[in-house]
Amino acid sequence: MITFSRAQHISGQTIIAAIIIANQCWLHNMWLGLIFGLIYLWLNSKKLADILFHDTHQGLKNSLGLIVILAYISLCYTLAYHFYQINYWIFLWVFLTIPIIVEILSFFKFRKEHYFFNNLDLNQWKLAKIRHWLWPTLTLTFDILLVILLFKKASLGVVRSPWELVNYKFWILFALSNIALTITILNKKSSKNIFLLCCHFLLISSIAIILYPLGYGYDSFIHAAVLDIVQKTGTIQPRLFLYVGQYGLTLFSQELWQIPLETANKILLPLLFSLLWPISLYYGLRHGFHWSYRSSYLGVLWSLFVGFGFAIMTTPQSLGLLLLATVIFLLPTIKNKNLPLYFIWIVTVMALTIHPLAGIPLAYLGLILVIEKVNKSRLSRTIILTLVYILAALSLPFFLAIYQIFNKIPYWQVLTTHFWPEITWPSLHWQQSYSFPLDMLHNIGQNQIWLYIIIVLIGLILIIRNHKYIFFQKNVIFSLLLLANYLLSKIFINFNLQIAYQKDDYPNRIIYLVALSALPIFLTAVYFVLHRAVKDKPNFFHTLWLAGLSTVVVMISTYFSYPIYDKNLNSKSFNVTATDIKTVKTIEQDANGQAYVVLANQMVGAAAIKEFGFAHYYNDNFYYSMPLGANNIYQEFLSMIEVRADRATAISAMDKTGVNLAYFVVNNYWHSAKTANQMAEQTADQVLTIDGGVNQVFIYKK
Repeated sequence: MITFSRAQHISGQTIIAAIIIANQCWLHNMWLGLIFGLIYLWLNSKKLADILFHDTHQGLKNSLGLIVILAYISLCYTLAYHFYQINYWIFLWVFLTIPIIVEILSFFKFRKEHYFFNNLDLNQWKLAKIRHWLWPTLTLTFDILLVILLFKKASLGVVRSPWELVNYKFWILFALSNIALTITILNKKSSKNIFLLCCHFLLISSIAIILYPLGYGYDSFIHAAVLDIVQKTGTIQPRLFLYVGQYGLTLFSQELWQIPLETANKILLPLLFSLLWPISLYYGLRHGFHWSYRSSYLGVLWSLFVGFGFAIMTTPQSLGLLLLATVIFLLPTIKNKNLPLYFIWIVTVMALTIHPLAGIPLAYLGLILVIEKVNKSRLSRTIILTLVYILAALSLPFFLAIYQIFNKIPYWQVLTTHFWPEITWPSLHWQQSYSFPLDMLHNIGQNQIWLYIIIVLIGLILIIRNHKYIFFQKNVIFSLLLLANYLLSKIFINFNLQIAYQKDDYPNRIIYLVALSALPIFLTAVYFVLHRAVKDKPNFFHTLWLAGLSTVVVMISTYFSYPIYDKNLNSKSFNVTATDIKTVKTIEQDANGQAYVVLANQMVGAAAIKEFGFAHYYNDNFYYSMPLGANNIYQEFLSMIEVRADRATAISAMDKTGVNLAYFVVNNYWHSAKTANQMAEQTADQVLTIDGGVNQVFIYKK
């Protein structure tokens, strides 16, 4: 155990702050920023947790302190954006006020000393105990080898699926890593296992970051471009009412660690996912439901069955989902009074500064808990809760409607009168191509939703039969309220801001919220089946099949959380390539200052955003075709690439935007590329060939 006097604490804070500011102003050294930035966050998280969460389990404290600091950063940057601007002085204000507030609170509210490394045990390094480190060492070794392998396989070309880039060596190493991790969990009760889980979660959520050096996805490029503008100008027009909290976290991290802004944006969510998901879930299971160490650790691994595709790319919506999941996982500890209720409100405020789709449900969950705690009259509590339930069920449909109306969609186009929602139930799949491993993989992965629903229902039955419903009451109520939001959104709301094939994006996100809120029930069903096998140290047979089963779960979840391209499934997902970047630069040079629009797929548009930001808008249309808005030129692109690449369609796009020059880009990986090229060659005024025909650019002039 190590402790310091108050004078030593303040001196340490001053020295760390001075080093970070010197690095930020003059040295600009990434490693110095990372080392002292992490010390800064850890030190203040630890001290703040001692003050605010004194009765909370030691292992959870630091994470809660970090969440409070992140919430403070999000709120400060959001307020600065709306009432001033985001600049270096805002970073300096937030950076300095965090330790000042922590030290003031420590002086007035926490009279005894703060302890560090209170679980430090040097005896574990004795030679006789080194053998206990075999499996943890193997786990870390395999994970490091996997990271090295992924960096070697990174590509700047077209990647339809990350699994195209890796071969059997990756999957063998990944299987061995999961087996070693599971055996470590089953052999040791040590709380240090959570460190291994965090490292493993960081690995599986960072695959896209490593394999796609130019960037992954589409939304991430938009948010990265916004961040760049905000960093340079302090604001952005038109004014944002969402997302700013996440932008604040990214900008603060970039200044603190002195890393490129693009890198800070990429790693933010995977890093927070690897910390908050396993830690909050483990302590919710271990100290909320009082599961055994082994069962709780296995529960964290099995939680991946719900899928973690949201965590591989930093977006405000995804960060909001993570915050909501964190609160759901910690609900049992709140019920047991191990965690104060105000923690939910801290996370709620943070979520509202980032994305309302997560912040609004957290707000009414917190309101429900407050009413149940404060209101002692049974009748008045019932009446008030009923009103809150009704408002909660209407909250997300109302928000989605208002959001579209504010974006100039007429209300009569937003509201609909479906008497029954057009719900598309997931299909049942059965692959039988006589490739047994791949068929089995898809028979589980493509039916994952049905398996999840079935196991949740089994969990509910077992919970009721074992008289445990009281522990899951909040999860059930919250799930039902979210399900009501989904149904009402499907019945009454049209999503006209999205193109036809994206209209279900928001309802699907609400469904995933339902799945997250039901995850403790899913894990409880697994617990009832497995807890006897892991209660005591499992024998060789139990260890073997538990390691195998857990490995299968993690590998299937990882495979299906990323885009897939194999003989059984095609996700039709592409990435920004070096050729795309060359294409947008060539178009910009060819236009020579003239106003122009480009009919191209979203990845080419993302490349343009990466290179030039939000350079031009014409009649409310971005100059590269995007599937946003009610009258966008993406419709013309789809017509050109899928139906007929003719001059009339290109002129239609020019008429919509009021320009006299249009470019039509055909990527050679598009399924109709050959036909589109042949038609466009007959109607275009000029053709540009990029990288030997990887991309073809057809020029149309009025």
